[in-house]
Amino acid sequence: MNKKHIIITLIILIITTGTFFIYLPKIKELQIKNEINKANYCSINSDCQDAGGKCPFGCYIFVNKNEVEKTSELINSYNSNCVYDCVGNITPICKNNKCVANNLN
Repeated sequence: MNKKHIIITLIILIITTGTFFIYLPKIKELQIKNEINKANYCSINSDCQDAGGKCPFGCYIFVNKNEVEKTSELINSYNSNCVYDCVGNITPICKNNKCVANNLN
């Protein structure tokens, strides 16, 4: 390879690597959101628990009690660069086989 080909290859490598690192956080965010959605299932109110909260996923992330530990680990593995101002404790309920916030609190 001549010098010109090496320089072009290096430029392409730098652009590709930079693009990867720019989109990596967004890809991880989408993967975590997908896992949260998969973990959000229930039959009764006691199936639902709060897995914690973190921007950009929400103040309260309600999932099935069997998925709380795994979901919390995923949420905590995300490096957030935004902040929420969450209020009070919200109780989850099971509605249409999904864990949701109880609006009566």
